[in-house]
Amino acid sequence: MNGQTKQVNIALSGKTQNNAYAFMKNGLKWGITSALGIASFTILSKFLIQHFSAGWLLLASGLGIVLLLQRTIKNWNVYKVWSKKEWKLVFVLAMLSGLYNICFFLGLNFLPATIMAMFLGLAPLLLILRTCGIEKRKPMLLEAVSGLSAIIGVYLMLGIRVQSYSLIGISCGIGALAFATNASFLMGRMREKIDAKEVVFTKQLSKILFGCAGILIWFKIPSSSPHSIAILWALLIIVGCLSMFVSFMTSKTAFALPPLPFENILLLNLPIVAICDMWIFEDYLHPSQWAGILLMVASAIIGIFSGEERIKAI
Repeated sequence: MNGQTKQVNIALSGKTQNNAYAFMKNGLKWGITSALGIASFTILSKFLIQHFSAGWLLLASGLGIVLLLQRTIKNWNVYKVWSKKEWKLVFVLAMLSGLYNICFFLGLNFLPATIMAMFLGLAPLLLILRTCGIEKRKPMLLEAVSGLSAIIGVYLMLGIRVQSYSLIGISCGIGALAFATNASFLMGRMREKIDAKEVVFTKQLSKILFGCAGILIWFKIPSSSPHSIAILWALLIIVGCLSMFVSFMTSKTAFALPPLPFENILLLNLPIVAICDMWIFEDYLHPSQWAGILLMVASAIIGIFSGEERIKAI
């Protein structure tokens, strides 16, 4: 009897390990796809922010909610029995997501896309500190190395030209970093309460609400030839589609991976944004800034293989 029990335990242990491996493998795949989507979304948003206000971009980013309405209505009986805890999680995530997005678009209005992406590249460092605080432990070796590499990278990227960048833009970048980090941490912990599609619906709804408020404050639409205006509005719809795609992929990744590997995979969008920023917007980057980008990419790769485990679900 004991032998049979032992075999069952071994089988269950093997199954658990296989499930964990599958989660990690899928998380890496989803994360890389998310990084490519974020890079495309950032560059296209940087182009459109010259013609539209941040409110319009935010509203367009939330239009994908129409694809989730049918499922949400169908599951309404599930939501009716949610406790205050579930509704509180949804509300906090909506606020964090909306505030992050408004800071992100305003930051793009005042800063080069590469610098805005750099601010978000500091999220892994904040997550290391937050995770260690929650788990009451010291950073692991690779976590510490990853964080140090990110700090040096940001110093090289920002320090040499910091006076040429808008103070408002830098403030928005810091705000976007803070809100994005807390949203990522929260998503990782709420995985057993709310599924990925519900997280995406929450994010989309917050974008619509904050977008409508943003339009009332900053109303700016393109004014040129009808042909070019039609193209710009079409690109705005494409931004909305990209936002929906990125929201879904990042939510799945956040559920599958620990916080640090999750954010570090997303950080791989930085060199893509830098190359496109230089090519499309002709934003010059000093050699030391390119060195900073390489250090941040190295930080991302180190963080992915840090050995950090998924944080305990709420």
